[in-house]
Amino acid sequence: MKKVVISLFVLVISFTACKDSGKKVETKEAQEVEIVKKAETVTYSTVEEGSELKWRASHLGGTGARFGKAKLKFAKVLLNNNKVTNAKFIVDLNSLTVDNFDDAESKEQLEGHLKSADFFNIEKYPTARFELTKIEENKGDYNSKITGNLTILETTKSISFNANIAVLDNSVTINTEDFSVNRQDWKLSYHTEGDVGVPKDYLIANAIGFTINVAVTK
Repeated sequence: MKKVVISLFVLVISFTACKDSGKKVETKEAQEVEIVKKAETVTYSTVEEGSELKWRASHLGGTGARFGKAKLKFAKVLLNNNKVTNAKFIVDLNSLTVDNFDDAESKEQLEGHLKSADFFNIEKYPTARFELTKIEENKGDYNSKITGNLTILETTKSISFNANIAVLDNSVTINTEDFSVNRQDWKLSYHTEGDVGVPKDYLIANAIGFTINVAVTK
């Protein structure tokens, strides 16, 4: 019985239904990155404490929702005329956590499964990467629309999402909306709908939700 329960906990970890994970964003082919660097370009590259990526996940249909965080390992933001023109962020997948279990054993097992070859395979791919390719001004709740290349495992795709960007004398902060992507676009295909021999209750939704909060200083 204990083995069955543990297996159930492990299977519910992955990627969330859109209604729980935020606005679904379109995935396109990766775009060329044009670096804008001049004599007057200002570089911010120190990641401040608390900078993180939050993820949300569930079974098919949004049941068994799970959530957690991962820390940034590296950031580099370039400013020209006091505006962000380039940015690159690297997420440390070794730091990935599951934050909705009260008992340490379930938490440890779920984190281990996410880091295994079934999912992110961190032994081979210890990081994920996002590199900005375009930024546009927005009106409304978010002042910017960010487009960039997201790399997970061996796949790179272009995505766009909204964010509030604040440029101060010694820091740049980026706080995004809640958004979601289709995990299969990055070949994350463990227990997808239609898999033969997998009970329906164990199938995992394709949408994975993210919220990103970053502060970078000089």
